[in-house]
Amino acid sequence: MKVKLVIAEKIDGKEIKELEFREPIGADLEEIMGEFSGGDKKSIGKALTQMASNLVTSHPISPDDFRKFKAKNYMAVMNEMMTFLF
Repeated sequence: MKVKLVIAEKIDGKEIKELEFREPIGADLEEIMGEFSGGDKKSIGKALTQMASNLVTSHPISPDDFRKFKAKNYMAVMNEMMTFLF
């Protein structure tokens, strides 16, 4: 899956305009599922951010990098991620 960013992001001095993700496998989902069962309402968002970080293949992007993305880019990634998964 590829997601074109609405606005280019800079990570480690490199401008990124598009991200490429691999298809998740059961192990990815199993690792993240623990987050969904927590009482913290932020856990779902953290889980989705972690999943995006784990699945991106075009650039090394940490969850903290995703958290720094402009809101339009973050939502573009999450929207595509949800469409891709469901």
